[in-house]
Amino acid sequence: MADYITIETVYDILERSIAPVPATELLPLSAAEGRILAETITAPFDAPAFDNSAMDGFAFRAAELAPGAAVRLRVAGVSYAGAPFNGVVAPGEAVRIMTGAKMPEGADTVIPFERTRSEETPEGAWVVFDAQRVKPGENVRLQGEEMRAGDAVMEPGEVLTPAWIGLAAVLGRAELRCRRLTVALFSTGDELVAPGTPGPLPAGAVYNANSALLAAQIRRWGADVVDLGILPDDPEVQRAALSEAARRCDFLVATGGVGEGEHDYTNRVLAEMGGGVTHHHVSMRPGKPFSFGRIPGEHPVWFMALPGNPVAAAVSAALFLRRALLLAGGATAPLNLPKAPAVAGRRIKGRTGRTDLVRGRLEMEAGRLVFTPTASQSSGQLTTLTGMNAMAVLGLDSAGVEEGASVECLLI
Repeated sequence: MADYITIETVYDILERSIAPVPATELLPLSAAEGRILAETITAPFDAPAFDNSAMDGFAFRAAELAPGAAVRLRVAGVSYAGAPFNGVVAPGEAVRIMTGAKMPEGADTVIPFERTRSEETPEGAWVVFDAQRVKPGENVRLQGEEMRAGDAVMEPGEVLTPAWIGLAAVLGRAELRCRRLTVALFSTGDELVAPGTPGPLPAGAVYNANSALLAAQIRRWGADVVDLGILPDDPEVQRAALSEAARRCDFLVATGGVGEGEHDYTNRVLAEMGGGVTHHHVSMRPGKPFSFGRIPGEHPVWFMALPGNPVAAAVSAALFLRRALLLAGGATAPLNLPKAPAVAGRRIKGRTGRTDLVRGRLEMEAGRLVFTPTASQSSGQLTTLTGMNAMAVLGLDSAGVEEGASVECLLI
């Protein structure tokens, strides 16, 4: 009989078992979001590459600033982004300058337009302002203040967010070398029917929602998906499909069919393949069943079985499969889901002895985050996932949270 373990114990099992995969691939920036970087990126140049203005305004010499005095400077020209002023700013002069434009030689300070007034005379244009309205060196971005040529600015293990991808583009990179992870995904059960199958559902049958749901999650987490579809309750068919997938994938992920029923053949097939798969009951709701192990072969292949109910499968994947993929990709950032403190918008039910992950919504009300649970917490109702953005976490010793009390939430 499977033992009961905590969520933290599952994490410990994964972290002791999974090492980064060696395979990498070069991806265009457009395909790199969510992937895990597998190279060190160094700055090829200083950034900024030259001193430039942080504001639209006038560039001038800080030596013009006499305490308590008005400053009046002749406007000698204009510096645009991409079309700099080519002269030297002499004493008594200023240059109109736009944000991002190269600072003219001789100038070291910028005052914004809105802090000045302009004068037109037969001798030319002038700018006038109070010296106290700007400090020496203000509103100038200095060459190299963000990074210097040769600095390591992106390290292996970074999960590539849009911000990291934008930074790579700033450095002139069009491609990045990333870890390559491939997940073979399958569902088992003669009761399952593929969505789009012509005709009405047979009696006792259901559409296979888990494959589509989990494939979307896995792709969001930066891995490729090989969808094996629905494997029938036939050990020979399962053995052939899983043996082939194990040769070209890093993970085999199943939903359902890994129990102790007479038609649950997946355990038997994996044992025949040499897989050391262990089965547990996790003290959590939803998502109690959990199986994990490694299948021997030419390269590491990990097996993970998630619950058959679609909500439980999605929650278990968010907690455990995502963490496993991050470990296999060599991620260096913290692996936990982000959390936020909130107050309960109404009473939240729980039960001692297990961790309850209660689906619901976090919303800002009167300057505080308020969590409201969905009306149903059934692990078979996917509608409870579509409107949620968080899960309240009720620990092993919690029988519930009263309305208005504090509660910790996972952000989904």
